[in-house]
Parts: sequence; C-alpha cells; structure tokens
Amino acid sequence: MQDVLQIHTTLMFAALFGILHVIFTLRVGAYRFKSGISLGDEGDKELRNRIRAHGNFIENVPIGLILLLLNDLNGLSDTVLMVLGSVLLAARVLHYVMIVSRSLPIVLRPISMLGTLGSILTLAILLLV
Repeated sequence: MQDVLQIHTTLMFAALFGILHVIFTLRVGAYRFKSGISLGDEGDKELRNRIRAHGNFIENVPIGLILLLLNDLNGLSDTVLMVLGSVLLAARVLHYVMIVSRSLPIVLRPISMLGTLGSILTLAILLLV
C-alpha cells in the first residue's frame, strides 16, 4: 500500500494563494483591457499599483509556501502551520490592498510586511532547529 503524504495544511494554503493569484492577475488584465494599455503601465497610476501589488505577491508567496511545505513534511504541528500560514495569508492580502487602494492607514503596510517576513523567517528558523 502506498503511503499518502499528510500535507493538508500546506495544500489548503496553496489553494488559497493560488485562487488569490488568479484574482490578482485578472484584476491587472481587466484594467489593461479597460484602459487599452497592452504593455507596461504608460504612466497610469492605477495600473502601476495593480501590477506592483501583484508582483509583490508573487515575489513573497512562493518562498512562504515552500517553507510551509518543508515544515509540514518535517512534522511541524498543524496548529503552528495554521498560525504561520494564516499570518502569511493575512499579511499578503493586507499588503495587496494597501498597495492597490492607497486609502488605508499607511501604518498597515509595514505591519503587513512584518507579518510576511516574520512568518517566512520563523518558518526558515523552524527548519534549522
């Protein structure tokens, strides 16, 4: 009988991040269609913000998911995985909203980056101990 990897926590977060990635990509594409801007941002602030928010998301999420998976495979408790994955998820959504909307209190942006980098750093350190 084949052993099945028990990585349900990581799979759940991977699915959620995947759905968000598609939504954020479609928001860029929809605005490109609406504005008629095919390449670059042509100085359009709204498009630039959407591109940058999506870019920042895809720059940070993969390493977070990889570290989450490695900790999951290494036997870290589901509770700790859920907490760190939830912090990463909330921080990434908050950071996206902050960049796109530019209307929330500016203090939330560094808080979102602390949540992102803090969860990534914690997951990395947990692999070393």
